Amino acid sequence: MVLLGVRVKTKISQTFLNKGFTLLEVLISLIILSIIAVVSTNFLQSSVVLKNQADNKLEMIREFDLGSHILRRDFLASVNAPMRDSFGNRISSFIGSNSEQKLILQTNLKKIDLIENSIVRIEYAFEADSFVRKQYFSANPYFQSELIESTIFSNIDQVTFSFLNQGRWSDEWPLGAITSRKIPELVKITFQKKDYSFDLIVNPNIKHVYQN
Repeated sequence: MVLLGVRVKTKISQTFLNKGFTLLEVLISLIILSIIAVVSTNFLQSSVVLKNQADNKLEMIREFDLGSHILRRDFLASVNAPMRDSFGNRISSFIGSNSEQKLILQTNLKKIDLIENSIVRIEYAFEADSFVRKQYFSANPYFQSELIESTIFSNIDQVTFSFLNQGRWSDEWPLGAITSRKIPELVKITFQKKDYSFDLIVNPNIKHVYQN
């Protein structure tokens, strides 16, 4: 009986050892694990890229929403009155130039912040890769360096302006003597940023031709 028990135990142990993996099975298992690892890595990388893209778009939307609010606020409070340069010469009440990449207008801050003596000159300019807002301390500043500057949009590739007058769009403002005494009916600003662009159309506080 003892010998029989030993013989049976030895046979079972030998059978278990004979059931080990072959080299081919090991190689197939490694290949499958490698494929799973590659697929998992690509999936994680794609997830990270998609998350970064979504975060960038959300940041762009937030920036555009805030910047468009500031632009609309300034234009809705714009004043149709002649401006003067640093030499005291009269210039247009509104200036828009694609060649110089800037917009110049006067805004009544009293409509915004409820303050006194509030008509100031505002300049929007495309400089380097940013669209900046410059607020001077008066309507006709003598010192062009005395201002408050803030960035509205950053990482911009190109900015173009269009101005509507009597149903026609133009690239510059004013168009002549008559329009030099007026504010455009609409102002369209197109921002080009990498592979996409967006338009902002603002409606100024239109006044008729001012009186001397």
